[in-house]
Amino acid sequence: MPYLRDLYPPSTPRESGWMDVSGGHRLFWEAHGNPMGIPLLHLCGGPGGFPGRQDPRFFNPMGYRIVLIHPRGAGRSTPAASVEHNTMDDQISDIEQLRTLLDIERWIVSGASWGTTVALAYAQTHRHRVRALLLRGVFLCTETELEWLYGGVAGRLHPDAWARFSGCTRAVGRKGLLQAYAEALNCGIPEEEYEAAYQWCAWEEHLAGYRNQQRDTDAQTKAQELAMARISVHYFLNEGFLSPHQLAGNAHQLHDVPGTLIHGTRDEVTPIGVYPLIQAWKNAVFHPIDGGTHVSSDHPGMVDCIVRSSGELMSLN
Repeated sequence: MPYLRDLYPPSTPRESGWMDVSGGHRLFWEAHGNPMGIPLLHLCGGPGGFPGRQDPRFFNPMGYRIVLIHPRGAGRSTPAASVEHNTMDDQISDIEQLRTLLDIERWIVSGASWGTTVALAYAQTHRHRVRALLLRGVFLCTETELEWLYGGVAGRLHPDAWARFSGCTRAVGRKGLLQAYAEALNCGIPEEEYEAAYQWCAWEEHLAGYRNQQRDTDAQTKAQELAMARISVHYFLNEGFLSPHQLAGNAHQLHDVPGTLIHGTRDEVTPIGVYPLIQAWKNAVFHPIDGGTHVSSDHPGMVDCIVRSSGELMSLN
C-alpha cells in the first residue's frame, strides 16, 4: 500500500489584518506559512462559512504563503450575517482588492465546496491572476444542484432528516422552501432566527455525514449558524448571482490554467457539479476518491490527494 500523506502540523497566522471594502463591509484576512513562499489563496465552504483551523494544514507551510479570507458577513468580518451588498461580484472584487493589498501578482487558488464556486467565478473573471486551481467538492450552484439539496431529491434518500428540515416551513418546492427560510431567518425574533439557522445547518451536516450530533447552544455557535444560514439562503435564492450553467459554460476560458479536481465518490452535499466541469474543462486533472465524503479531513485518501496535489503545484513556473 502506498504511503498516505497526512495534514501538516497546526499553525498560527504570520500575517493578519482588516480590509475595508464596498458597502460598509470590513473583512478579516490572515496568512500562514512562509511570507516569501508561493502565494496561495484558499476559499472556504459556505456561503456564510469562514476558514477553519484545518484549512491551512493541507498546504506545505515552508513553500506556500497561505492566504485565508473571512467573506462578507462571515467569521470575524463585519457586519455579521449581513446580506446587504453581498453578491458574487462583490466577492470577486474583494479577492482582487486583497491580492492588491498583499502585493501579489498571481496566486494559486484553492477552494472547497462553495469555495470552488467562488474560485471558478474569480478565475474566469481574472484568469491572468491565477496560476492554478485546486478544487475539492466542486459546486457550480446550478438549478440541478439546488434541486438536489433543497428541492427534495436528496430528501428521498434521507426522509427523516428531510422531514425535520422542510416540514417546519410548510413550503412547496425549492423556491418556496428557500423563501420560507429567508423569512424565518430575518423575522427579527432572535430565538426563531436561531432555530431556523440550526435546522438549516443540521440538514447539510446530516448530508455531510455528521449524524445525531448533540446540539451546541453557545452564543458563538448560534451566531455562526445564523451567518451560514442567512447568507446561504440569500445566495441560493439568487442562484449564486450566476447565470444558468455559467461556470461550466465558461470553463473553456481556463484552457491555459492548470486545474486539479478532487471528488469523493460518497459526497452527498456536492455529488453532481464536478462531472459537467470535467467535460467542459478538458485539461483539468480529475481525482475521484473512492469512499470519500464531503468532509475532506475525515478520509485518509482525500487528505493524501489534496496534500500531494498541492505539493505538485509548487513546481509550476
